[in-house]
Amino acid sequence: MLSPPLASDPSVHSKRELPPSRLSTYVPPRADADNPPLVLIAEDHVDSRDALQTLLEALGYGVRVAGNGAEAVEVARASRPDLILMDMMMPQVDGFAATRTLRADPSFREVPIIAITAMEGARESVLAAGCSDMVLKPVDIRAFLDKIRVWLGSGTRGSTPR
Repeated sequence: MLSPPLASDPSVHSKRELPPSRLSTYVPPRADADNPPLVLIAEDHVDSRDALQTLLEALGYGVRVAGNGAEAVEVARASRPDLILMDMMMPQVDGFAATRTLRADPSFREVPIIAITAMEGARESVLAAGCSDMVLKPVDIRAFLDKIRVWLGSGTRGSTPR
């Protein structure tokens, strides 16, 4: 029977460790703890929705969730989020229709809606539906968080330029 290598054996770690130049020093910005922005995540895939919710809550954002476009409109009207993350391909009512419905309401004309989609050529169609910006799946977390920070301004609830 072979025994596993000892942790003190330098050959075990030398093959697995990344050189310091390859390690990320990125620290995502946190939301204002006293007045965190509220983000609505409209996503039908539970795993994706949970991952985004966990990430944003860990960074101090308030989060509401919806599993389809109809629910997204309902939750948005009830909670008045500062930013909406909208999956474009959802059952019942898709993100395109939900975005158009929200944009028809004067109180949502200036709320940033960021499309989240796997459709690479969809930029024109999501912007035409009323989305402010777009993030491609699989999501690049750093770019995603940077977009949220830019659209929310100072990272404080109600700070979105309207």
